[in-house]
Amino acid sequence: MLRSFPAGILIALCLFTGLAAAQGTSGPMVEASLVSERSSVAPGETFHLALHQEITPHWHTYWRNPGDSGEATRLFLDLPEGWTVGEMAWPAPSTYRIGPLTNYGYEDQVTLPVPVTVPADAEPGPVTITGEGTWLVCEDICIPEDANFEITLEVGESAVDRQGAALIETAFSLAPRTDIAIEAGLARKDDVLALTLAGDSFAGGADAIRDLYFFPHDSGVVNHSAPQPARVEAGFARIDLTPGFLTRNAINADHTGALAFEARIGNRWERRVIEVTAIAGEEVNTLAAPVSAPAAGSGEGGGTSAPAMSFWQAALFALVGGLILNLMPCVFPILSMKALTIVQKRGAERAHARELGLIFGAGVIATFLALGGLVLALRGLGGMEVWGFQLQEPWVVAGLAALMFVIGLNFLGFFEIGTSLQSVGGHVQGNDRSGAFLTGVLAVFVAAPCLAPVMASALAFALAQPPLASLTIFAFLGVGLALPFVIVSFEPRLLAFLPKPGVWMERFKQFLAFPMFATAIWLVWVLSVQTGAQGVLWILVLFLAISFAVWALRSPTLMSRAAGVAGVLLAAGALWTTASLEPAAIAAGNGEYEEWSPARVEELRAEGRPVFVDFTAAWCVTCQVNKLGALADNRVRSAFAENNVALLRADFTNRDPVIAQVLADHGAPGVPFYLMYPADGGEPDILPPLLTETIMIRAVEAAAGN
Repeated sequence: MLRSFPAGILIALCLFTGLAAAQGTSGPMVEASLVSERSSVAPGETFHLALHQEITPHWHTYWRNPGDSGEATRLFLDLPEGWTVGEMAWPAPSTYRIGPLTNYGYEDQVTLPVPVTVPADAEPGPVTITGEGTWLVCEDICIPEDANFEITLEVGESAVDRQGAALIETAFSLAPRTDIAIEAGLARKDDVLALTLAGDSFAGGADAIRDLYFFPHDSGVVNHSAPQPARVEAGFARIDLTPGFLTRNAINADHTGALAFEARIGNRWERRVIEVTAIAGEEVNTLAAPVSAPAAGSGEGGGTSAPAMSFWQAALFALVGGLILNLMPCVFPILSMKALTIVQKRGAERAHARELGLIFGAGVIATFLALGGLVLALRGLGGMEVWGFQLQEPWVVAGLAALMFVIGLNFLGFFEIGTSLQSVGGHVQGNDRSGAFLTGVLAVFVAAPCLAPVMASALAFALAQPPLASLTIFAFLGVGLALPFVIVSFEPRLLAFLPKPGVWMERFKQFLAFPMFATAIWLVWVLSVQTGAQGVLWILVLFLAISFAVWALRSPTLMSRAAGVAGVLLAAGALWTTASLEPAAIAAGNGEYEEWSPARVEELRAEGRPVFVDFTAAWCVTCQVNKLGALADNRVRSAFAENNVALLRADFTNRDPVIAQVLADHGAPGVPFYLMYPADGGEPDILPPLLTETIMIRAVEAAAGN
């Protein structure tokens, strides 16, 4: 009796307060729960369950169409036999602009209801429903999160859960209205999509309506980042949209979306959102184009024009791109060294710490300027160089691998000398200015394989500008990469957040050897792709010679020093031999992919097949992430097969002037680069550098004309 008492009290409280017994779990950035508008449901009744998210301030989750990046929130329910679930209702989203990207989603909190129908013959009694929610939550970075849910309802007489019902009612009040009739048509007018609208909602004309914006349900209908200029006259409106990859060549289907605008109500403006379905190829009014139309050719299309942005926008994107590079895996080894530097800076004088920070920043900026200038110079001389070209040289890859190997040995205590190599690690004693500068140089070199979306747009803009403007954009990239460490050098109080010095510092230093070795292993693999087995042989000889030289030079005897010098000479010879190796024939067309060539593209297109081309390189980290992620996804591979898509791979690991020409023709700063040719013979669509399963499936369906 005593044992049953608390449970009875709990059940009574639930019934009294109208709370269904629900459980949820929390992620780092989103506290999620499954809520119900009913604590008890009647047989045959349709009610709503909902995924409710409490989102960390300044972070956001995504709408059904996430926009340029991101992933829509999903809810999967495991219902009892006979129960059915309908489609999720989505409150109207907000826009989030990050660099050149525009995303659609929610912040603070959102509730996403789904209708659930109870079978008419459902047995009375408690019913437990389980489910799983998945979502992506982003600020400057994104975190995938998921949670499992369980909720218990009673089948019997229908009863309201007041808390859940309030959340769900609010969600529906924020969803686009479907009870207001608006005629809509979507037609191609020169280089824009004209969304023409007619309805009583626009009766007040331009004095009563402002800030029209169209959120398409499907990604790829419009270029999300492009402006949406609008014209409103009594009873009618027109929004000029920039085509996305689904509508670039033709408008083959009606497209539904949420039309948002502000309406004047007395002396205040009120936001309204109405669901509209635009009929393909129709115009429901004859309004002239708005005054400021999107720039022709802007967006995702091909061509050689630079992205539609101003110089200062590109500079800002470069700054943000440089900052993001600090989070990319290819820069982790350098971050390890700088982390060690920060720890060791505790005892340094403030002026000396600031000096080293500025020298490190100078090294980063100078290297960006040098590489950018070299790219521009080679292009000006008729070359086709792109960002990351230095890693197409086997001697650069071998040299970086050897450097990472040596730094790893140093961190493990294999040798302790006060040379410049040790200074590269960032010691703050003695004459380490050259070490700080070299660390900046190295950071830029190893950052080259990473090409974040924001950085890609800035680079594409820079490569299409006059030299002075281009180099300024490259300098902003350097400022972004160096900024965090320069700030720390100027504000040593930030070091107070780090643990106090102690024995752990030596262990930490030893641990940092392993990211160096991991990077060396990756670079050896890159070299194996570039030069084959011969390259692997000579890089291993290089490692052996380095190890021998370091071991021999630790002894003070003349014989040992002579042996050490011999080891150094052997290492130099191995590096020289590696540099002189002929590039290996890279089997780009392995597995499901054929080797790319312009002629093969034309042959496949003549057969009426969609063609997907993956421009990649072994040294491109983002390329490998896409290969292991979106391109390996079973749904994407099924979409390729079902739509008879021909798959081609263009490997840019070694120099290839034909591939370089294609990249230059499309204004691409480097790889990864993806082209999707439609089956109807139209112009190819350019896909974003970071792929998702949703982006790939929609691109495949669009190319196939589905």
